[in-house]
Amino acid sequence: MRVWALRLAAVGAILSASIALFSLPPAGVETLAILMVGAWLLVYWFLRQEAQHQAQLENRVKTLAAENEVQTLDFARLRRRFISFAEGLPIPILIGDQDANLRFVNHTAYEWFGYRPLTGKSIIALTFCYDLYVLYLHAVQRRYQLTSEIVLNYPRERHVVASIWYLGDDGNTPLFAVALLDKSELVRLEQVRRDFVANVSHEFRTPLASIRSLAETLLHDGAMPPETRERFLQLIVQETERLARIADDLLVLSRAESLPPEKEPVDLAPIIRSVVQQVQGEAKEREVTIECELQEPLRLLASRDQMVQVLLNLLTNAIRYNKQGGHVWVRAAMRDGFVVVEVQDTGIGIPSSEIPRIFERFYRVDKTRSRDTGGTGLGLSIVKHIVESHGGRVEVESEYRVGSTFRVWLPVEESG
Repeated sequence: MRVWALRLAAVGAILSASIALFSLPPAGVETLAILMVGAWLLVYWFLRQEAQHQAQLENRVKTLAAENEVQTLDFARLRRRFISFAEGLPIPILIGDQDANLRFVNHTAYEWFGYRPLTGKSIIALTFCYDLYVLYLHAVQRRYQLTSEIVLNYPRERHVVASIWYLGDDGNTPLFAVALLDKSELVRLEQVRRDFVANVSHEFRTPLASIRSLAETLLHDGAMPPETRERFLQLIVQETERLARIADDLLVLSRAESLPPEKEPVDLAPIIRSVVQQVQGEAKEREVTIECELQEPLRLLASRDQMVQVLLNLLTNAIRYNKQGGHVWVRAAMRDGFVVVEVQDTGIGIPSSEIPRIFERFYRVDKTRSRDTGGTGLGLSIVKHIVESHGGRVEVESEYRVGSTFRVWLPVEESG
């Protein structure tokens, strides 16, 4: 508008000057002509300045538009990177507003809590955890990071460390982030450690108490008959041997858990025959018959000593927990890239409710019979850890008072 006003004013001034030329004397005409030329030059200068200013404004607008587009693209890229980063995290990440309504939920959170529409819903609708909801509201009020241990019960029990912090504003809406770190396995391992220490203490305390009682009796009863004294000494030796067996099994178990097996090419068939021959004496004492059905050869990469340990534990259990006149079958064959070893017995069997716990340290189905037969309660735990350290697995099928079958799968692909 300013440019057009100047143009109209200049045209009007020139027209007025042109009309005046016809009514002025020659000297005035010359003066007026000079003024007209000056006016023309002044108008031209103003118009040029205005054009330059207009061009500068247009360039500035274009520059600002380009910068805004770049910033928009950068923000979009940063947002995509953040979402990609949050989606790739192996822990649940939640983002919500000051009312605890969800704005973002990453993939791991959906895996934890189930896939269902959650954007805009309260955090309590996702987690069903009131403690987490209260912690979130406290973080909103204080605007700084809060961390607390919380137990989630949906969809299953998890012990988590929840951390909530102020993330920034989205427009006029403050946003808060929630990270959940699962420590359930640590809690479970700590419970296992406590149980293990308690069990070890109990297992050692019982024979030690027996040894102490027998020794004190021998010490204070000088008139004890020789045959009684000898029986007491034999009991002391038995309890000492029991302590030694527990210590040996604990060492074997510790090595199986902490050290990788020293593998070498072995043929399992002759190892099975050797172990069967080793336990034949105990089997005859208990009138248990052992039969072997072996495919040959059974080559794989494994620790020879640990394979002997596995077979000894399975066979001695099958013999000691069998009935008089019972049978034990040992079968081994190649199957789908595995050496599969089965030890089946006609023994007392295992109640179905007890099967999930039989591989726990010191766990016994029949506690009295286990101690009477010299068992430490560590045999099956040793079997499980050795087999798993070789990349295999152990399966159990059992019917109470009918018998059990333990099946060991050992991979052979590494042996070529």
